[in-house]
Parts: sequence; C-alpha cells; structure tokens
Amino acid sequence: MRRLLYLVILSTAAMLISVPAASAQDEMTVSIQDFFFDPGQLTVAPGTTVTWVNEGEAPHTVTSTDGKQLDSATLQPGDTYSFTFKDDDAGETYAYQCTIHPQMTASVTVSGGGEMTTPSASASTSPSASASASVSPNLPDTGGVSLPLLAAVALVGLGILALIALRRRAT
Repeated sequence: MRRLLYLVILSTAAMLISVPAASAQDEMTVSIQDFFFDPGQLTVAPGTTVTWVNEGEAPHTVTSTDGKQLDSATLQPGDTYSFTFKDDDAGETYAYQCTIHPQMTASVTVSGGGEMTTPSASASTSPSASASASVSPNLPDTGGVSLPLLAAVALVGLGILALIALRRRAT
C-alpha cells in the first residue's frame, strides 16, 4: 500500500512540476530551411518572442504578406530575426513569406481573441551561428500542446498502470 501511495505522490509531483513550464512559453523558434518554415503555422501567447533562424544554405527573409510589421532584412545562413508579439496583437494572425522565395509561406497566430488597435512590436536582426537557438525539425507535431504537459500526462498514466499492476499483484 505504501508503494501505491509513493507512486501516486511521485506522479502528481511530476505533473505539477511540468505544467507551469508548459504555460511559461515566452520564446519560440521557427527554423528556416531550404525552402520552408518549420513550423509553418504557429500559435503563441501575447508577449512571446519568436525567433526565426536561417538553418538553410540560401538567404531568406521573413516578411508580412498582409501589411503587418514582420520585416527582416535578408537573413544569410546562421542569421536570426526576432519579433515580440504584444498584448495588442491578441487574436491577430501574421501571415508571412520569404520575399526571395515567395512560395515559402507561413503564419503566426497570437492567441487571445482580443481586438488589435495598433501593431506594437520590436524586431531586430543579428547574425548568429549558435546551435542553441535552433529547434530540431524532427520534433513531433503536438497539436499546440506543449511537450512538458504531454510528458506529465504520460507520467500520470504510467503511475496509474503501476497502481493497477500492484493491486493485481497484491491479490
């Protein structure tokens, strides 16, 4: 019975530790490859800074197709461009493309559903060869659910399965 209690406590603690990390996403990365953006559609909370990293071999841009403020200079391989979405951006979708390769399109939606009054964002371009700024394009699509939250749910599920196994073993 003590083992059962320990498993429940451990599973609950793992879930509680992981959930706050899931809601505190204030930085996201979009990988620019030859010739696509990954992810192609991104939903972020207001206040999130999105950084585009050119991980391809050709130059690219990040430029709004709908008149909004996304407008990087030409990003050479290894360069980055960052944009912070403000509270006023809630409910807005930013469609963008690479002006050098117009078939490369993507979008960022700012969650919230509020009305946008005036766009308010800051942007900067800086070269960077840092591998820490990149996201592996092989990460699974989680449908907007953060990986720490999925891990917490998986741990809880494993805890429940362990409880069932212990109960069967005890009888």
